[in-house]
Amino acid sequence: MIITLFLWAQILAATASTSTQTALDWTEAEPARLLDVDDDIRRNAQQVNFFDNIEIREVRFSENGFDWHLFRFERADRKTGPLWLVPHDDENAAFDAMITALKEHGGVGVAVNSGPDSMRMQTGSGLCGVRYGVRSSCDPNRNFEAQSPRYTAAILDQRPVGQPIIALHTNSPGFAGDGHGGRGDITIIDQAAFRRGITSPREGALFAVSPSETMANFDTLGLTAYRAQDGSPSPSARECGQKIANAGVHFWHERVAKSDGSMSNYLVLNRPDIPYFNAESRAEIDLAIAAARHKVMIEAYLANCASGNQPAP
Repeated sequence: MIITLFLWAQILAATASTSTQTALDWTEAEPARLLDVDDDIRRNAQQVNFFDNIEIREVRFSENGFDWHLFRFERADRKTGPLWLVPHDDENAAFDAMITALKEHGGVGVAVNSGPDSMRMQTGSGLCGVRYGVRSSCDPNRNFEAQSPRYTAAILDQRPVGQPIIALHTNSPGFAGDGHGGRGDITIIDQAAFRRGITSPREGALFAVSPSETMANFDTLGLTAYRAQDGSPSPSARECGQKIANAGVHFWHERVAKSDGSMSNYLVLNRPDIPYFNAESRAEIDLAIAAARHKVMIEAYLANCASGNQPAP
């Protein structure tokens, strides 16, 4: 009993001190010094003026057997805006879209660097998010959990006050790519119905109204989450989803009963006060195509809603 209480005390102490630790650890970084460290910075540094007037900071820390490296981007004029999040290092179009959004709307961008090349998973040996037992790799978007307080706070603490979090992802084709059900987990289509030859939206989803050709594919969508115990999305969330669908973007109300460790699940169960939007774009060889879809979804969200809490101008 004494040992158990001692361990819980350690966890609570670590959680309470996380914000201070992460804030003190961030250091300035120049793109030229990061060319051998991150492929996204290396790729975009070749473009003239890509990082002009963008301040870059980085932080490294270890937690639960994994070594984490995060980048923080902010406009030099400190214009307030959303927290833009790219947790997967292999989703290159999402990174490019994040910098574009930061330039246009302000705010802060955070990207997880899982290595010098495009790696999806963080290698290590330890606990990862809600998963049980020791793991040899950790999905950065499955590590938002009470047992990963430093990682979780290092990202959430960067959110400008009163602003939404907008996460950007790219997907392998789910049901719009190979004709056989696809590889991706995220799609607007009902999987069971699709296998019966019926094209219908999944539970909680809305098909886009008159989408453009580039937005019509079923692996590109926006989503927000709601708690299963609430029975259904709130009226403001339903209004938000319908407006986004009316703007030509597929939309999904994600029902969350138990956290899978993702940012959307963590926030709706633990920080429902933080407005959150997830923009999923189908991956393309031409990164600009996928990134352009992100821009459409971002504009639709900011113009119409922020999970019922309009962001500051």
